[in-house]
Amino acid sequence: MPRLYGPGHFTEDPYSQIVSPHGIPVDELVSVLQKEIRRSHVGRAVVAAYEMFITSPDVAQHLWRRLRLIAVEDVGMGLPLGPVLIDVLHRNFDAVPGGDWMMACHAVRLLASAPKDRTSAEHADWVVVKVALGQALVEVPDYARCVHTRAGQEQGRGLMQWWDDGAQVRDELPSADHRYREELIDIHCRDEAENGTAPRPSRWTSTTAAREGD
Repeated sequence: MPRLYGPGHFTEDPYSQIVSPHGIPVDELVSVLQKEIRRSHVGRAVVAAYEMFITSPDVAQHLWRRLRLIAVEDVGMGLPLGPVLIDVLHRNFDAVPGGDWMMACHAVRLLASAPKDRTSAEHADWVVVKVALGQALVEVPDYARCVHTRAGQEQGRGLMQWWDDGAQVRDELPSADHRYREELIDIHCRDEAENGTAPRPSRWTSTTAAREGD
């Protein structure tokens, strides 16, 4: 009986059927690249990346797809802007006919030398499995039923309830300047005191009514 989780049969990976100029299967090159980056083996990771680069233009682009993944899966919060940096380096790589190898080399060195954090990958895999098993389901807390939802509007909730409950944040920046919030709350408070919490008519309702009248 086959396992339930993990990658499928190797024949589903087209890169298992391609070899590099030095006879190394590309799926193994990808594995070497990622494992060496995880272990912070900069030199070995760069050599694996270069072997992918010289194999073919398609495999060179596959290198970048893998680097994008590694930036999230293996480096993660160790370098939060890593995905942005990899994207910029990839653009610079593509700006040169045939690809600028130095950009790829720098991307590999950046990821291999960065602190590692695999928790985003672990969390992503965990939620997929738990939802599939029926062991995790979205809970809708009362504070989510605010003025921005049907349920909240049907309960007569307006912006003041949202300011009191729905707009709460944790881990707020200590230097946050709330001068604009205080003025907004004052404006919204007067509005609801004078006009109530009912929303303005839906533009979709008015459009439908206009069409029916034609």
